[in-house]
Amino acid sequence: MRNAVKFILAVAIALVLMLVVRTYAFTIYKVSNSSLEPVLKKNDRIVVNKLYCGRFSRGDIVVFAADSSYLGVIGNIPGDTVMLDGKHYVLPERCGCQRCGCSERAVFLVWQGSKRALIYKDDIIGKAYRLSLIKR
Repeated sequence: MRNAVKFILAVAIALVLMLVVRTYAFTIYKVSNSSLEPVLKKNDRIVVNKLYCGRFSRGDIVVFAADSSYLGVIGNIPGDTVMLDGKHYVLPERCGCQRCGCSERAVFLVWQGSKRALIYKDDIIGKAYRLSLIKR
């Protein structure tokens, strides 16, 4: 009886610990379409490091949130000049608005296959890494 209680307690602690890690530290996603080829193919699995606090660079795979979670590849970083609709723009390194007064609200241009999206750094959930044992 005593061993059964210890076993159940150990399993319960392991399940709670696993849920905490999956919720706040790392999450595994499955790529649902092939819009990010050749970087990621349909049904590839990625692990998202939600604790990543480093600098993002071109080519990094990120998961970001708008109304739901999206996957993209960083194409341009803050300070880069981009051309949209025939006009040149510089991606801001800071928000610059008087309302929020933030100093770290950098903007990234993220590629989602044929679409592009401008996202703020604080909309990025985490940096993603492809899970694969076989190199392509």
